[in-house]
Amino acid sequence: MSALAAVFCRDGGTPALDGLARVSDALHGFGTRGVARRAGAAGLVRNVPESFTPEDASDRGMAEVGDGRLLLFDGFLDHRRDLVGALGLAPHEAGGWPDSALFACAWRRWGEDSVLHVEGDFTAVAWDSGRRTLTVLCSPLRPPPLFFSIDPQRALVASAPCAIFAWGDLPRRLNDAYLASGLILDYGDTRASFYEHVQSLRPGEVLTVTPDAHRIRRYYALAERVEPVRLPRDPDYVEAAGELLRRAVDSALRATETPSVTLSGGLDSPTVAVTALELLAGKPGRAPLVSFTAVPEPGWDGRVPGGWIGDEGPLVRKLGERYRTLDTRFVDAAGLDTDHWQMRMIERAELPVPIAGSLPWIHECRRSSRAAGRRTMLTGQSGNATLSFTGFPRLVSLLCGGRWPTLLREALALPHGRFGPARPLLKHVVPRLLPGWAVRRTRIADWRRHSAIHPEFARRMRVDERAREHRFGPYAPSAKSCLEGRIGMLIRPYRQGHLGRSVRLALRTLHDVADRDPLGDRRLVEWCLGLPDEQYLHRGQSRRLVRRLMRDRLPAEILSAPGGRQAADWHLRLGRSLPRLRSTFEDWRRDPEVAGRLDLDRLLHILDTWPATMPLQPADHPNHEVAQVGIDRALATGRFIRWVAGEGSGV
Repeated sequence: MSALAAVFCRDGGTPALDGLARVSDALHGFGTRGVARRAGAAGLVRNVPESFTPEDASDRGMAEVGDGRLLLFDGFLDHRRDLVGALGLAPHEAGGWPDSALFACAWRRWGEDSVLHVEGDFTAVAWDSGRRTLTVLCSPLRPPPLFFSIDPQRALVASAPCAIFAWGDLPRRLNDAYLASGLILDYGDTRASFYEHVQSLRPGEVLTVTPDAHRIRRYYALAERVEPVRLPRDPDYVEAAGELLRRAVDSALRATETPSVTLSGGLDSPTVAVTALELLAGKPGRAPLVSFTAVPEPGWDGRVPGGWIGDEGPLVRKLGERYRTLDTRFVDAAGLDTDHWQMRMIERAELPVPIAGSLPWIHECRRSSRAAGRRTMLTGQSGNATLSFTGFPRLVSLLCGGRWPTLLREALALPHGRFGPARPLLKHVVPRLLPGWAVRRTRIADWRRHSAIHPEFARRMRVDERAREHRFGPYAPSAKSCLEGRIGMLIRPYRQGHLGRSVRLALRTLHDVADRDPLGDRRLVEWCLGLPDEQYLHRGQSRRLVRRLMRDRLPAEILSAPGGRQAADWHLRLGRSLPRLRSTFEDWRRDPEVAGRLDLDRLLHILDTWPATMPLQPADHPNHEVAQVGIDRALATGRFIRWVAGEGSGV
């Protein structure tokens, strides 16, 4: 992946060369080679990183698609061989083309419709000099971030806000309403950004800008792509899933060197790792697969919520014992300078990035992968909504479909744990039977339990009213079917707008390691959404497809393990930083920009009453949720505010 930017002088002028140079310089940290070009009323910039795939070496940065049209491409294409065939190209000729050249060929043939023929994670910008039209698009599921700012005189588009501000006519000012909503985790305004007059393009959208108008069109929606999948026998579903998985992992393995993999004790990443091992066995000369697993730091008190595992190391070691060609390595992030990395992430992502949770080991895994010479890392992030979906939301489908006898039979057949069949019913069914006001009353104070936002700032920014407008938290509509539940899980990251995508880009550029998620492959996602509900839950049994697929390929300990709690040692890390945190919060009391937005008195009180062991419930500490997530989020927000104000480190 690279970074791109474009400026379109809608008033008929020509982009100034010094302005394009500033935009290119702003994107310098996102690549090593910068390419800039003026074409009439538009200027295009692309910074290309070092090669992540063998084909990247021939990437010129910008493509001409005929008739005065230029194209910028940023991303990674899946299933290249299929695309080459669909374009009617000779494999021996086009097989070595960079992804940008293949996408340009698709654009020549299909124009805007190419986004439905091309698969992968990408963004693109096309400039048509003859029609004076700028077209900007994001791929459907996990595209890189793309921001834009449009006024009557000009349109600016870029992978990062810094390139938009570098043009010079737009000051970097905070969007307080978005900042306030973010402090309670309400990112329902998926178009907005942390800056005034800067917006983000969503996945599956096309932005078209002409001198007189601009419009955004959504060309892809998951719900509209679902086609029923009906096969004769249960084993047929397992076989079809296995083939889709192999093709997705094989596509993700395209890299200049053998990728690494982040490995947990769950079902998803081990499934990706084992499939990769099987595929690599058929590719002589490839280096062994290296995995990186997060484990707690020495000194962790071992406390974890009931039913969870805090240290997944033993499960991963079981996998390593079974697959001797898997090089398992473990990282605990001990000694990581979280202040340094938080500021690096804020500077590169240009948003408040909490780091005390999972990011320490995410950083450490990527740093270790780069040190091992692996610049591509496989993950299994999308598994919960695809191959390892539990199926319990099927109870909602039965309820809303009026199939009460089947619902009763399924509920009575559910495994009897602490609450017997009542637990999944309480979680999935009962909330659908309650009136909306009752559900909201039980949830209305949720954000006050975990957020350190200043109460007056929350009131002034209307966070409750905005939550209602965004249908966030207690106002979120309940899924009425198993399919709605699965789609909701898949698009949850995209409901956070550009946040996750900007963090992903920042991690890639800081460590020079790109991540790929085969379980989020578009073909696999669409196929899983079309499966009948009974393939996930039947006769009271959660029939996770991944368990049936990996029955003889994963250790029994992993197949039957409860969920893992990554970053289970957060209390240890924050606890040893108490003097630093106190000094920081006391200093911020004298800064009205920070003190007016964060409840520093509450934060200091939590530090004064810091528990000796990890708090798991209110009995351990009345502010245990703020201690776990609110402190870190407040720390990131305060540093971000000071960074935007130009105070250097932000600390």
